[in-house]
Amino acid sequence: MHDETVTVLENRKVNAKYFKISFRSKHLASGVEPGQFVQIKVREGWDPFLRRPFSYYRIRGERIEILYEILGRGSELLSKLTKGDRLQVMGPLGRGFSREIRGKKRILVGGGVGVPPLVFLAERYGCDRFYIGTKSRHEVMPLSEIRKFHSRVFHTTQDGSYGVRGLVTGPLEVWFKKDDFDPEAYFIQTCGPTRMMERVMEIASHFGVEGEASWEERMACGVGVCLGCMVWTHYGWTCSCTEGPVFQFEETPPRETWAVR
Repeated sequence: MHDETVTVLENRKVNAKYFKISFRSKHLASGVEPGQFVQIKVREGWDPFLRRPFSYYRIRGERIEILYEILGRGSELLSKLTKGDRLQVMGPLGRGFSREIRGKKRILVGGGVGVPPLVFLAERYGCDRFYIGTKSRHEVMPLSEIRKFHSRVFHTTQDGSYGVRGLVTGPLEVWFKKDDFDPEAYFIQTCGPTRMMERVMEIASHFGVEGEASWEERMACGVGVCLGCMVWTHYGWTCSCTEGPVFQFEETPPRETWAVR
């Protein structure tokens, strides 16, 4: 883990929803696995006090790219930075997605800000199918951002303006129901809204498909000190920032059971 000041190389919108910021760092780019993240101090001073977590989106040599959307004040401040501005960045943090999946074919299911780390995963290790869900065509990743890997990509939009109308889990379940589907041949890796990942896990459990999910809870410190990102697992409460954010499906019970622990 490293904590250093970097210089913004680029910060621009890639569509109606996403921004992409890039900077260069030998240490922050070294040994990174898809699914890991950085903690960014969006500006100098104490306001805002807490850093913001962002998944790695792409690494090209020492150049690091982060894809993000404006979700609050921190990300809004980040979006106003321009080339030459300085950032304090700590990383790489957390446990990423599994590289070795025992010879199985990789299925990726992403939604919202969960798509960027899966794009990183697909570019580095490949995948057989990539299911991407958004609310509308305005949020769909530009082709230039997803053309660097060879995979069958399936888009869904909730309003039907692009791809299949509905939730991203719909086409996934339809495919699983086919007579020639072999659950032993595939491994799912998912990241996105909580309810989406829960539904992916429900479908996977029903059909007997193994996989893992990235539980990106509120990570204030990123190093397991603040205990703000706790996830209930079969081993007890666990910091998602240090023991995750990626957990095997069998490690995490249904979220509705967490509150009674």
